[in-house]
Amino acid sequence: MIPVRWGYPIAVALPLIVLNCGWIANSEMKTGVTEVTISSLFIGVTFILFVVTLLNLVVRKFAGARAAMNQPEMMVLYTMLSMSSVVAGMGNYGFFTPFLANLFYYDRPANGWHSFWYLLPSFIGPRDPNVLKGFYEGHSSFFQPQVLAAWTPPLLVWSVFFLILLWTTMCMGAIVRRRWTEDEHLPFPVIALPLEMTREGAPLYQSKLLWVGFAVPFLLHSLNSLASIIPTLPSLPINTVKDMVTSLQYPWTGVGALTYALHPVGVGMGYLVSTDVSFSMWFFYLLRKAADVWGTSQNWRDASIGRYADGNGQFPYINSQGWGSWLALGAATLWVGRGYFKAYFQRALRGDHHGVDRDEPMSARVAVAGLIVGFLMLCAFVWSQGGSWWLPVLFLTLYILLMTALTRIRAEVAVLSSQLVWVNPQSMITTVLGAGNLSKVDLAHTSMLSWFNTDYRAAPMPHELEGFVGLKRSGGALRPLVPVILLAAAVAMVSALVWDMQMYYVNGAATDNVNGYRVSKGSEPWTNLQGWLQNPKPPNAAAMGGIVFGAATTLLLSALRTRFVGFPLHPAAYAFNMTFANDFFWCDMFVAWLVKVCLLRYGGMKMYQTLLPLFFGLILGDFVTGSFWSIVGTIFHLNLFRTFAT
Repeated sequence: MIPVRWGYPIAVALPLIVLNCGWIANSEMKTGVTEVTISSLFIGVTFILFVVTLLNLVVRKFAGARAAMNQPEMMVLYTMLSMSSVVAGMGNYGFFTPFLANLFYYDRPANGWHSFWYLLPSFIGPRDPNVLKGFYEGHSSFFQPQVLAAWTPPLLVWSVFFLILLWTTMCMGAIVRRRWTEDEHLPFPVIALPLEMTREGAPLYQSKLLWVGFAVPFLLHSLNSLASIIPTLPSLPINTVKDMVTSLQYPWTGVGALTYALHPVGVGMGYLVSTDVSFSMWFFYLLRKAADVWGTSQNWRDASIGRYADGNGQFPYINSQGWGSWLALGAATLWVGRGYFKAYFQRALRGDHHGVDRDEPMSARVAVAGLIVGFLMLCAFVWSQGGSWWLPVLFLTLYILLMTALTRIRAEVAVLSSQLVWVNPQSMITTVLGAGNLSKVDLAHTSMLSWFNTDYRAAPMPHELEGFVGLKRSGGALRPLVPVILLAAAVAMVSALVWDMQMYYVNGAATDNVNGYRVSKGSEPWTNLQGWLQNPKPPNAAAMGGIVFGAATTLLLSALRTRFVGFPLHPAAYAFNMTFANDFFWCDMFVAWLVKVCLLRYGGMKMYQTLLPLFFGLILGDFVTGSFWSIVGTIFHLNLFRTFAT
């Protein structure tokens, strides 16, 4: 065990968290530049870690090794920064404040949102028109007594709720950690690069192959970024998503959009995983598209349906297949490890008499009690507002299962971005049970809980568990990391809210000065609620069939991989392709698979290991270059080429 001077990384991380939250607010929410929290390995955090590791080398050289941070301390810093991006980023606080305010500002006679205000708690958001005017029109300040008084109650209540949510998912991560890392030895490819960057003396930076790989995205992205400033310059936007097919005849029109793009980071990440995983990632995407065409030829599918197909009433029911596959993946993960979990819960009840929990982030008793108490506190938040007792139980159970499945997928598959789009509890509940079978209060509560379920690109549980795994693999003690993660989250909440609110009050959420996507996502829960109340539908039988098929396929693939060594199709890749998340990245996986298969065939594992720094360079160069131009665009208020976009 390597000793960790906990005060050192914490002291470095806290001011960086404040700056990171400001960067997110003024880049993702304001300017049209590379968004730094939309990837699984956060773009902005990777850049900050790169700068800190270089500075750490300077400190080591001139002040000695004792003055520099060791690898576990660097991984603590990385985890704290990742948690700050979770809080401030896409899908969490990135959508949060518009969610609170849009309900009242965008109420119109045509949508009738005022008709369901009475169903929601008083702390749902500020209602004062004068307070909202500054938020949407700008030229104002958040730091006014009237504004602070109106916003403080909802921001405080929801921040406490979100902190409890982070604690609950962290307890779940602590429970599965040993099973996934020490029993199953899952690779966790997302943290492979941070671990290499933070090794003592940074040997990765001494590799010429790293800088060769780094140069490829650096030159490409810099050329494209300069071309967005100087249009006369040539550009080569290989990572801009394009459609392979533009003019097709029936039934091939059923394919919708056959997207392709090439991201250097995608090829680099694909190189880190096994060839069966990378093969499955592109194979299931093309199989899904083939099913679209076949369904069109059988008149089971509207030939004009587009990329964002609702699938519940259209063959092959991708939405509901996705629901079934993700839930089955989460449930199967728990079922296969039932012996481990049984022993874990017994240890929680009887105590750890053999020192098994000594190296865990928290004892089994604390983890299980924390999960249960946190879950009940989240439910109590909803119960206090009335409605059916079972709704928050079902909603949050689905959320925990989805987080478990997503974390498991990231532990096995090089997931570049988890934009699941339609895989979320609110869609499952209202489609399977039928909005018409739920009370108005239950529908309102479903919408109220959906603000952190519209986009999982910055989902908390994967980063919490990856923080545990990274620190453990670097030789640090895990137990102190739990309060440090909560500290980072709390500081990020305050920082993100201050940056976000001031940015909106200065620039105006309803103006062209900000990113309209973030603001529009804040309306999604209320638009859904309007639709459920005005057009309450019965349970969807087709969706139920899709769920059963998706779950059965996932379980079958899992069984085949268990029974037949070398079976090439991976259930996690199937589940991932039953969402929108892989549409932009399947081509990266194909290239990575092809390159790796050829290298292993003709050069063996020795060649694979030799070239590993080259592919780390693709990842690092992509993110460092994207971050550099993001900062340039943020400082000079420029809309620049987005080096990574979904």
